[in-house]
Amino acid sequence: MAHKVEKVEAFGRNLRTDDTLEELGRSSYDVLRDLIREGKTEEALKFVDYVQHEFKWLHDLYCDWAWADLDYVAKTYGEEAVEKMLRYAREVLMKTAYKGQGKVTPLDNIRLFAEGMRAHRCGPGESGNIKIWEEKDRYVMEFDPCGSGGRQRRTGELDGLPPRSEPPFNLGCTQKAYSWSWGKENVPYYCLHCSVWHEIMMIERLGYPAKITDYNEDPNAPCRWYFYKDPKDVPEEYYERVGMKKPEALKK
Repeated sequence: MAHKVEKVEAFGRNLRTDDTLEELGRSSYDVLRDLIREGKTEEALKFVDYVQHEFKWLHDLYCDWAWADLDYVAKTYGEEAVEKMLRYAREVLMKTAYKGQGKVTPLDNIRLFAEGMRAHRCGPGESGNIKIWEEKDRYVMEFDPCGSGGRQRRTGELDGLPPRSEPPFNLGCTQKAYSWSWGKENVPYYCLHCSVWHEIMMIERLGYPAKITDYNEDPNAPCRWYFYKDPKDVPEEYYERVGMKKPEALKK
């Protein structure tokens, strides 16, 4: 067997420890395909468990990096600069990941964000499971926890690391309430991209929020996103909490 998966105690996690450096450089997906083609079902199923978590180290690093950057900006330039930084980043991302925003049906929007949140390692065991259901006027997506901000607010289920706002990380949260923090204080700087990107900036661009975050102040409770089927059905309170007004054209 050319590939192997073993726990490396120093890292506290499983790693591929393949027999050769050449094999170590092969995509895990290619290895998995080979196992399936060769009919090695049990071996393939075991390898799936590794592939599922192969991206965790890099995924978590980028999430922590983003919160650390925002924390540095807040502590160096003041909290108001956090919104400016998020706005700048969103303008860049509108050219890539969010280039179709406002041009698709609500259901296709759900499909896009469902893909993103599955990849974001949401839910129990960080395996990408989310809950989605339809209500009369909207779709609801629930995360327990969200794989990024929600996970960072809790003790790590898989790695046992403490919440990132606690020692030894001590990453920051809003010290007072802002329109771009849903009128709340003590919101992690990381979580604010949901407010700035998907609510405020989309209201400015489209006239309505692309999706609405039901941010729960209890880190052990799930967070939800609401996708309204008709922009006219978005309650005015979701505009007002971010310091904006619902356009007259969207009022019933």
